[in-house]
Amino acid sequence: MRLNNIHLTLVLASALFITACSTPQKPAEEEPSTAVAETEVSVDDKSATTEGLGSGESGSSDLEGGQSSDEVTNIPRVVYFEYDSSDVSQEVQSIIAAHAVILSQNPGLNIVLEGHADERGTREYNLALGQERAQAIAELLQINVNPNRIQLVSYGEEEPAVLESNEEAWARNRRVEILY
Repeated sequence: MRLNNIHLTLVLASALFITACSTPQKPAEEEPSTAVAETEVSVDDKSATTEGLGSGESGSSDLEGGQSSDEVTNIPRVVYFEYDSSDVSQEVQSIIAAHAVILSQNPGLNIVLEGHADERGTREYNLALGQERAQAIAELLQINVNPNRIQLVSYGEEEPAVLESNEEAWARNRRVEILY
């Protein structure tokens, strides 16, 4: 049953990606170079957010499968997790499926998954949790992508996105960053 859900998610994500690619793009001068796309999603009935980078980060050269790097960077590239969790929701799975489509269409493209945790817990525990989070994303990608093209790195609590010590900062630090 789970495999059917994953296949359905991949089909839906592919359809969404194709639909998104067919919409006309704004002229470059109208797009801010630091745009950030955010999508609210739910992880195990709790709120989480995914975040994508704007097109200004990677340029717009064409990839092997016909996508421009602008289209790749419009897919959310940061996935956030709940406290002490590496569970991935259906909504986040569709985002990962869109990355799998890009990777399957571009065989020379590799990906790095950087797992992070907030500052609570021991250093060793947070390194393991960051690894579990990156591995959860990698398992979804490996359905359509050769595992040799996926590199996992865990930083645990060592590279926080936000330096404060409060719930909002901790929520932003519990993440996996998806890097091409």
